[in-house]
Amino acid sequence: MRNWDDSRKITTRLVITGDLVLTTPAHMGNGERGEAVDLVLQRDPLDGSPLLPGTSIAGALRAYLQAHQYGYRVVEKVEVVKPKGQLESLAQRLFGGTKGDPHGNQSPLIVDDALANQPVVEIRDGVGIDPKRRVASDKIKYDLELLPPETIFPLRFELLVSEGDSGIEQALALALRGFEQGEIHIGARRSRGFGRCCVEGWRLTRYNVHEPNDLLAWLRADLDPPPETPLSKMSELLDVPTTADKRDAVQLTATFELASPLLIRSEQPLRAADGALLVGDTQPDMIHLVNAKGQPVLPGTSLAGALRARAGRILRMFHDDVQVTKQLKSLFGWTPHGEQGTPCASRLLVEEVVIKEARTLVQSHVGIDRFTGGALDTALFHEAPCIAGRVRTTITM
Repeated sequence: MRNWDDSRKITTRLVITGDLVLTTPAHMGNGERGEAVDLVLQRDPLDGSPLLPGTSIAGALRAYLQAHQYGYRVVEKVEVVKPKGQLESLAQRLFGGTKGDPHGNQSPLIVDDALANQPVVEIRDGVGIDPKRRVASDKIKYDLELLPPETIFPLRFELLVSEGDSGIEQALALALRGFEQGEIHIGARRSRGFGRCCVEGWRLTRYNVHEPNDLLAWLRADLDPPPETPLSKMSELLDVPTTADKRDAVQLTATFELASPLLIRSEQPLRAADGALLVGDTQPDMIHLVNAKGQPVLPGTSLAGALRARAGRILRMFHDDVQVTKQLKSLFGWTPHGEQGTPCASRLLVEEVVIKEARTLVQSHVGIDRFTGGALDTALFHEAPCIAGRVRTTITM
């Protein structure tokens, strides 16, 4: 623990900014249920803009550094300070000590909240599936708000560099390069394709606090911001350390063609090719799920659900239900939903992808009375599945 007169002896302040762009839908919830939607986005209380908290950004960066240095699913432990005062863990060096560490230091990295520039949100439905009956589970129907792709969050980081704190800039460079390469995901349901994002480039301003002009410029940065410089890769701004990447994963990339009509139900209205809303009797009762641009998509939740069901059928040929449930939870994750047990994250990562070259065809159907063999009264309905098309997706484990 530091004494009251033992300051950090800050020599330099690094201010790094960049625009984080969503490449898939993302959900950053506030943990509360809304009036019209079950899972609402977290918003700024002043202007209502969607909010990406600095705590979420810092948590994603810390988890990325930890996995990069030690591997996936390695629990972060209290780090012992070496004789030279340097920590071996890059995550703890950049983000401070872990919970319960009485000697942990404060994080030298300041991470600001980010407000989205996208006022439009997407509403999507979800449902829990009973793995044994392969139908919708009772009372697990919900809907949630999503930010569409191309939503932009302006990011801002400020790093406090102290005397003798070697390697701290390189740790930050390694973490932020994860955003450049699209390896860091944000928000909920990251293993199901949500929250994919990237940063094309960064801007760096360096302030030497021992120089009066630099110190005054840092103090006046809000009123007199520095001139914008061209975007640069992190490797051009700071030295990225050549540490060994301990992450071990298997990726399978494949291209599929739809051999039959595909319908993942959505309550959205059907639109014409020019985006105009169809009205009257031309509007079907249900259509295939589309994104904010009107493109048909294959959501990661549906793909993971199909893989889980198939894996369960294979496992039941060799194991009892207890072993099957245990292995499925380990691979696909598990949420208690009121049951006893510890939740765990999915080890299988899937993507949400757009179905290319797909067409929409409205089909009419009628319910049949199984006793008479005739059509049921008031049982005529219309649906608009996705016809043909190709899907290229990547599965990671």
